[in-house]
Amino acid sequence: MAGSLRLPVVKLEASLRADALLVPVRTPQGRPKLPTLRGLSTGAHARLKELQAQYFGGKEAGAIDATVGGSGAPIKRLALLSLGEDGTISAGDVRMAAAKAFKWCEAHRCTRVAVAWDALREAAGDEAAQAFAEGLALASFRYDERKAKKPNARHVEQAAFAVSRADGRLKTVLERGLRIAESVNLTRFLGHEPPNVINPVTLADCVRQIARKAKLKFGVLDDRRIRELKMGALWAVGKGSASKPRLITLEYPGRQPNAKPIVLVGKAITLDSGGYSLKPAASIPEMKYDKMGGMTVIGVLQACAALKVKARVVGVIPSAENLISGEAYRPGDILTAMNGKTIEVDNTDAEGRLILADALHYAVETYRPAAMIDLATLTGAVVVALGTHATGLFASDDALAAALTASGERTGDRLWRMPLWKEYRKQIDSSEADLKNTGGREGGSCTAAVFLQEFVGTSTPWAHLDIAGTAMIGKGTPLHPPGATGACVRLLIDYIEAQAR
Repeated sequence: MAGSLRLPVVKLEASLRADALLVPVRTPQGRPKLPTLRGLSTGAHARLKELQAQYFGGKEAGAIDATVGGSGAPIKRLALLSLGEDGTISAGDVRMAAAKAFKWCEAHRCTRVAVAWDALREAAGDEAAQAFAEGLALASFRYDERKAKKPNARHVEQAAFAVSRADGRLKTVLERGLRIAESVNLTRFLGHEPPNVINPVTLADCVRQIARKAKLKFGVLDDRRIRELKMGALWAVGKGSASKPRLITLEYPGRQPNAKPIVLVGKAITLDSGGYSLKPAASIPEMKYDKMGGMTVIGVLQACAALKVKARVVGVIPSAENLISGEAYRPGDILTAMNGKTIEVDNTDAEGRLILADALHYAVETYRPAAMIDLATLTGAVVVALGTHATGLFASDDALAAALTASGERTGDRLWRMPLWKEYRKQIDSSEADLKNTGGREGGSCTAAVFLQEFVGTSTPWAHLDIAGTAMIGKGTPLHPPGATGACVRLLIDYIEAQAR
């Protein structure tokens, strides 16, 4: 997944040893605004002045460096790191700058680096420490677990935050940023795992191990129990695979274990072939990412335990493999969901909403949530509508929608609210069942959301996050290598903590 990154707090002084010292700066009119750094040697200060004169004038985050001395020098390189021009520098700007700095360090084979905290605070404020820590740790992610020969690159092992005077809170903030990023990276790692490694059965075993390590309560319903509970939709989707469906639960008690929980429900289709409504061959390999909703729930629950959040949180993860066989469900089948509603199968590639239907009803009946949020790589339609820049938000409750949107703005996991109008419900009317599982091409993400709403009821504040456009990317960035992004992990942690406050 990534090497273990350390973020100690040290004294900024002439004897500080590092392969590189990163000095974050603002760049008004393309010229670095140098901070006052007490403790650096005269030679290092002179080098910073030279770098200021050489600076390339970029407005976005970037770095220019110079050697300070030979191999025996305490600090071997200096680098100016642009956070942006004067004006508001957001947490997202800081996060991206840190990620670029990490990649710069790797390119220059710097394994032990230092960050001038006084410079970062002067340029972006006290809150920049967490974002910088997150950016460094997120940039450290790589999925090379299945390579027989590991890449020969030298990785950053330590990024010490160098301070001119003691700051008791800084270490706690850095640790928090690191823990959050580690949960995002866990989500990414699980997303990358291939379908011959992660199927519904092995996923349950994997989550059991994560729960044991994080001290979370773990539960699983196997295929026999799923049928006993009459989860006809979840069972139909997964019965065509040799690896039968599972419904996995994780529980974090918080400080009020008897309070109504926040419930997160995550779709985990470990491979989606489309079933008899078969996908194009070129599209199937990336369908291992159709489990990202469930992987996000796992990452968030792990973070809740690591951060010791106050709220009670429950994760519900329906998991299936959507394959073709003599036992697989078919277009034209009529299924009976756990809540008794019948569903005409119009398309077997609209399987995610089917497994969520039973999981949502199960979560409402079992946990009586204070609020319920589901996440799913559900529709291509939301990608057409919003691209890869925002997650589609559907909500039955305005206050819940507003709280989630605010968390998205704070964390950079942006949401855009979409409608749940009654006209969309008419599109999924069926002449032979209570409803059908698709509503045609028009408003595809909206008809999928109103389908899910049928299994929530009216008493539970509910939101649906369609992460089909944000859960994975094809072209990487310094912050996100190609593949799983871990979208919405940071957002949900922020939301849960805000509700607890």
